[in-house]
Amino acid sequence: MSQLVPVASVRFVKELYPRLKPLDDVVERYRDALDNLPPITVARGGVLVDGYHRWQAYTREGRDTIPAEDLGNLTDAEIRRESIRRNASHGQQLSRADKKRLAAALWRDFSDMKPAERIRELVVLLAVSERAVQDWTKDARADEKREMQERAWDMWLDCHTQEQIAEAAGVTQQTISNWIQESADQRKFVEPPESRQHFDVWSFQSADKDAGQQSYFGALPPQVVENLLWLWTEPGHVVVDLFAGSGTAIDVAKAMGRRVWASDLQSNRYAPYLPIHGHDARDGWPADAPRAADLVLLDPPYWMQAQGRYSEDPADLANQVLDDFYASWDAVAKAAMEHTNRVAYIVSPAEVKDENRVVDLATGMLNPFLGAGWRVERRIIVTYQTQQATGQQVEWARDNKRLLKLYRDLVVISK
Repeated sequence: MSQLVPVASVRFVKELYPRLKPLDDVVERYRDALDNLPPITVARGGVLVDGYHRWQAYTREGRDTIPAEDLGNLTDAEIRRESIRRNASHGQQLSRADKKRLAAALWRDFSDMKPAERIRELVVLLAVSERAVQDWTKDARADEKREMQERAWDMWLDCHTQEQIAEAAGVTQQTISNWIQESADQRKFVEPPESRQHFDVWSFQSADKDAGQQSYFGALPPQVVENLLWLWTEPGHVVVDLFAGSGTAIDVAKAMGRRVWASDLQSNRYAPYLPIHGHDARDGWPADAPRAADLVLLDPPYWMQAQGRYSEDPADLANQVLDDFYASWDAVAKAAMEHTNRVAYIVSPAEVKDENRVVDLATGMLNPFLGAGWRVERRIIVTYQTQQATGQQVEWARDNKRLLKLYRDLVVISK
């Protein structure tokens, strides 16, 4: 049922309008027949669905009100669909150019349907042949397939199974297997990183900014993860990171074609756009993590140096006394050893300034591994950037005969 609405209340949204260009001569023709025109159609309190030329005719005639049918609170997709349906079948119908443009644009609107169903829907909606729809959506279908392949690859790198990916994509598992193989064959995954190191002292002038959030306190430079994965993993290997932080390892691993599963005490707190699962690493191996990992990366808080920097949670290793820190670490190490043959952890010596001494955390954290018969493959010195020490700190160290700490230990151990 139509009713009179203010002409000024009608809202034209260009993105929802199906025509490339309105026809001015039609508007002028309609001005002479206002009282014989059918009502316009609006939705959502005034968004124009159908009747642009009629609305413009009333506007040019200076009318205050116009007959309109309100379809209610439709979504943008529903408005676009209804507008096309009405313009394709009656009145001043859509041109062939309009329909061609809309066929490609609407292919996404029907993404919840199977391809054959979408084609039939567009045939009816646009009032054209199936061959025309096939031709007009060729590029859109190719783009969609490419996006599906990219999404499948991303899900695989996030450690989803092929069965899970196939179900999400609505294709067969064999198709997913073929897509993964095609993506995995990229040459870049077997080439060394630009930051490649050749000695057991790793030094980088500054941290790259393209992985994780480097403003995050304690963020690991991406180059450290790059070199670690280059030396001790291969494309397709599974990496598990139980102290994910802002997600540096996720970004680096996926860029290098490694699969990665990551967790932290609080999920997605600092990187909500990344798949960081909530898990307390002291509670054993995460139930949702892969059963076997090729490498477990552990970048825990550097004990008291990070106290209160991540949270006030007593479960946070940074907020524990040293004995509790080592006990928590033992639980983390035990869980890791049950699901991998290789672990890499990074930590720096802890300075107890009041006592003028250093706690060599890297050595103490080896105990659970050595006690289980594991061996050290390599202990690497990873220097901090020189910006870690200010001029005032250097002056203080000189005046007080102290040494400033400028490195972390990266320990790689295996069964």
